[in-house]
Amino acid sequence: MSQTPPWERLNRAAGELSQLQPACNGSVHPTAVVEGVLELGEGSCIKAGTVIEGFVRIGKRCTIGPNAYLRGTCSVGDDCIIGHAVEVKSSLIGNRVAISHLSYIGDSVLEDDINVGGGCIFSNFRHDAGEIRMLWEGELTPTGRNKLGAYVGSGARIGCNTTILPGRTIPPGACTYPGKVIES
Repeated sequence: MSQTPPWERLNRAAGELSQLQPACNGSVHPTAVVEGVLELGEGSCIKAGTVIEGFVRIGKRCTIGPNAYLRGTCSVGDDCIIGHAVEVKSSLIGNRVAISHLSYIGDSVLEDDINVGGGCIFSNFRHDAGEIRMLWEGELTPTGRNKLGAYVGSGARIGCNTTILPGRTIPPGACTYPGKVIES
């Protein structure tokens, strides 16, 4: 695992990304909507119907959409797929991550070489609106946040229709079964 906890990485990234300057080294479909600041890497493509709000950095050779929704402060690495009807909110996505369709990723950190099956939910909010605690380096740790999704280690495979409750950690190389609810 990274030595810096995911919630601290998200907090730091929000500050850094809010300083982004627009740059487009890829292609944006005419029906895509950019309301905010987009830094788009070389060879990346924003497809039809995609909406980008906030401060979003997308690396090289990525495909975003069609009909994807990226909002808040998001960073997407190189060689990623954020596919049809995928919503990504205030998250950090590593390199070679595929989230191909119909999923929600909220306030989460995904490392490299991850596949997220269709219909997955990375929940980021407790029903009681309380502070989210996360198991980090063997300890259940307060995060100071009431919105925090999951940390997913490199090489993980998330089965289709998996729901991950707020503040959960998926270790590197782990696989979840389709349709599971990750509660611990």
